[in-house]
Amino acid sequence: MIKIFYNILIYLLYLLRPLIFLFSRKFRTREREWKSLFKKNKKILESLKTKKKVWIHSASMGEFEQAKPIIEYLKNNNSDIAIIATFFSPSGYEHQKNYPFADVILYLPFDTPKNAKEFVSAIKPDFAIFIKYELWVNFLVELKRQRIPVFLVSASKPFRFADGWINRAYFKYAYNLFTMVFPVSENDFNYFENLKLKCPLELIYDARYDRVAQKIASPKTLPFDRSCFDNQFVLVAGSIWGKDIELIVEAKNKLEAEINLKIIYVPHEPTEQRLKFIESLDPKTIRFSSLVSMIEGNHNIEDVILGKNILVDRVGLLLDLYSLGDVAYVGGGFGRGIHSVIEPLGYGLPIFCGGNISNSPEAVTLEKSGILKVVQNSGELENWLRKFYFDKNLLTKTSDEAMKFFSNRLGSTEKIVKRILLKI
Repeated sequence: MIKIFYNILIYLLYLLRPLIFLFSRKFRTREREWKSLFKKNKKILESLKTKKKVWIHSASMGEFEQAKPIIEYLKNNNSDIAIIATFFSPSGYEHQKNYPFADVILYLPFDTPKNAKEFVSAIKPDFAIFIKYELWVNFLVELKRQRIPVFLVSASKPFRFADGWINRAYFKYAYNLFTMVFPVSENDFNYFENLKLKCPLELIYDARYDRVAQKIASPKTLPFDRSCFDNQFVLVAGSIWGKDIELIVEAKNKLEAEINLKIIYVPHEPTEQRLKFIESLDPKTIRFSSLVSMIEGNHNIEDVILGKNILVDRVGLLLDLYSLGDVAYVGGGFGRGIHSVIEPLGYGLPIFCGGNISNSPEAVTLEKSGILKVVQNSGELENWLRKFYFDKNLLTKTSDEAMKFFSNRLGSTEKIVKRILLKI
């Protein structure tokens, strides 16, 4: 019955595609390109017949970061493994289409029974791994029909529509189509356990912890290090949006006379418009690119950054910039949801953020443990910054707890792969 209602909804959406195209450029792009992309890669797929094929599906770029440690572990430890990666989102595909550890990267076709049967039959995976929330019923049904094991990794409670008996019935049906489910946190494990699923569950933490640890062990070279900020209290504000920026600047303005605060602003998207917005609120900034040029011109960095906050106008540096911090602010909590908190954890930083954290199991757990502090306004951020600045014992204790939290979650990649290989 649930499958019938699901397919009624799917076919309605399918019929409404021309209307959806008018409002969603991303949806229009993926529907236009998925068939041609599949045809283009058909010969490569045929050449993989002698290998053990693993299909890994992620919705978009963020979820794929959770898949990467697993993909790379499989490839580095098994010479006969071929990876077929799929995305639903065009942004995920566009950002990852040249990822070197995947043999083929495709769009996931629209989830109709016909598409599911044709796609699964064409790629013929030995097993499949879906990441986090991905519940495409027709693909799961087809995998089960063809007796192909499929695993849900980093499984999280849906942060929308999780409750109500109709929704619970749907989720129970869909999750039972998996061979095994790996919840990503204690709260998520309890959610899946309460659904009384027939498929086995095992709590294994997010594989991104391993990936962050690997990156920390092999850092990019920044043009300066922590010693340049001696006697300064450094707040690294990562993946920040408009509301985050306003709140941080307001707190900074109130604290300037009390503490020697240095802010490293790292906007989520460093567009010229957003950079100028930050500069209008905090004129005492120097752009990262200008700073690098001055260092290369043999200027003394301490003199250059004296009395200035740093505005990062490049991408790909955030993880390494966290190494400079005493504390971190992670953006997104005043918008659609907080960004990743795992990176600052890897450096043992206490974390501040806005209140929308339900999309992140890690953030929810960290708030309960006291490592993450939710702030609703600049006054609350101001108070917490003051506390951590003046109370060194609090800063050290929270930092130690953050490092312990991070360290206890390492090794998840190997655990996930070993459990999967035992099941196939």
